[in-house]
Amino acid sequence: MKLSDLYWFLGTFIIIYLFYLVFQVLRHKKINKKRVPVELVYLIKKYKIDVDKIKYTSIMNKIALVSAFDISFIATFVMRFIDNVYLAILLGGVLFIPLIMITYSFIGMYYQKKGLIKDGDKKD
Repeated sequence: MKLSDLYWFLGTFIIIYLFYLVFQVLRHKKINKKRVPVELVYLIKKYKIDVDKIKYTSIMNKIALVSAFDISFIATFVMRFIDNVYLAILLGGVLFIPLIMITYSFIGMYYQKKGLIKDGDKKD
């Protein structure tokens, strides 16, 4: 791994995180039931997270950090090892979904462990 790869990762991470911060976290102070982000819908349905018990900005900030990491990691990996643009896009798309599911599971398990799920029961 070269130092330029680290700069690429950090640059994409910061840009994507700031994008999420401006358009998802700071723009909406509380949840709008009609316009719930897809990421939050996934966490609510899969891990039964109760958004009424969580500050909206808190969970969206965690989602922004994880999403920025996912996209930056895939972009850095693909740019480092694949020279063909079409193959890079294809591989990036294929790797992106499993990475999202893995990293979002950490957010879901975090809130489950804190007991912030529907019915208020901690999942043991």
